[in-house]
Amino acid sequence: MKKIIVLLIILLISTCCVENIKSKYSPANGGENVLVIKVIDGDTIDILKAGETERIRLVGIDTPEPYSKNNEDKWYGLPDNHLRKWGVNAFNYTKERLYKKEVNISYDNMQGKKDDFGRTLAYVYINEKNINLELVENGYARVYTEKKSDLYLKLIEAQTKARKNKVGLWEYSFEDN
Repeated sequence: MKKIIVLLIILLISTCCVENIKSKYSPANGGENVLVIKVIDGDTIDILKAGETERIRLVGIDTPEPYSKNNEDKWYGLPDNHLRKWGVNAFNYTKERLYKKEVNISYDNMQGKKDDFGRTLAYVYINEKNINLELVENGYARVYTEKKSDLYLKLIEAQTKARKNKVGLWEYSFEDN
């Protein structure tokens, strides 16, 4: 009988935890459905919201710049020419996933709604999949470590796994160069 009670308690606790995790990494209540009308680069898009164009910067991540110099130190020493290629790849991936599609956006509590350039900071979801996280998992982006975000630890975990498994831009050998 004790085993059954313990098992029920564990099941109850795990169910609560799953719901808590789900709510943390899924679109927040009150998220907005918007249309992506332009992809600027791997981590920046334009959306149509209430008839107005709004620039969105995917919060918590950074993709390489395709056409301007990248800070190699922030990219763990990866060379700029490699990063620029992956900047183009990140742009293409984001465009394929989001362009002309309805997405859901939600905001980060830690970083606020706007960045220093006036862009809206948001998590972007398509079919309940967090694109910010997906870009990191697939090696198109790094975690933006300059400021923490609500999903910082989850993003760090994804980046660590991508780097360890040499996924995407992390598949680079310093010995070959």
